[in-house]
Amino acid sequence: MIKNERFDSIMEILKREKYSTPDKLSKMLYVSPVTIRRDLKKFESDGLVSTCYGGVSIVTHDNRDVPLCVRENFNENIKLSLAKRAAKLITNGSTVFLDASSTVSFIANFLEPEQDITVITNGIKALTTLSQRHIKAYCTGGKLIDNSLAFTGAIALKTVKGMNADFMFFSSQGLGFDGKITDFSESETELRCAMLERARQKYFLCDNSKLGKTYLFEVCCADELDGVICDRDYKQIPDSEKERHAADSAMKNTFPKP
Repeated sequence: MIKNERFDSIMEILKREKYSTPDKLSKMLYVSPVTIRRDLKKFESDGLVSTCYGGVSIVTHDNRDVPLCVRENFNENIKLSLAKRAAKLITNGSTVFLDASSTVSFIANFLEPEQDITVITNGIKALTTLSQRHIKAYCTGGKLIDNSLAFTGAIALKTVKGMNADFMFFSSQGLGFDGKITDFSESETELRCAMLERARQKYFLCDNSKLGKTYLFEVCCADELDGVICDRDYKQIPDSEKERHAADSAMKNTFPKP
């Protein structure tokens, strides 16, 4: 197979299947694993794919089935910057809800070791970091979502509804230009809503790739929150950019008639 044809085939497979491995791609394209790994290394250096634990995913920022370890690499520097800003808002002696999103999980990295706070989270990634920093933490428990490393379900809801927090930090898949915050996961949306009801101050973290996107389940409206921590002001997006985004979304949601 010619190199350019192979490159195109790899990208088409990743667009279709969202996530794959070098061995699987090798078998599908009848090319050696060494060649596939060399191709993927080039794609990664070009910012087209992200690799994690032997797997690979195309960088689309809109991928529902990509593991957390891959998603956290999307706009990583921006997410770290947002998490650092959020961590500065947390005061000693407070109780904090953290959801399991890749952006919010980074907040734990910026907390001081043995900081005098209590954290309640449904995210395994945040719990691991909190443990390493010897910060008091509670896990919601519940049903584990493999790709998200997040606990959800009835047990998690019961835990959250029995607690109160001074702060809540969360993210989601979309922040519409109308201010509506939405997600594709029903169970994670339900848990975020429960956290919002039990928290005094609420902050939404969002990198620019999520602006103008709308999904099935609504979490809340940005105007109901104490703050939106983003690298762009969604209220200041030019109308021309909104129109282009709407046109792109319409194209993506157009399917050929049978």
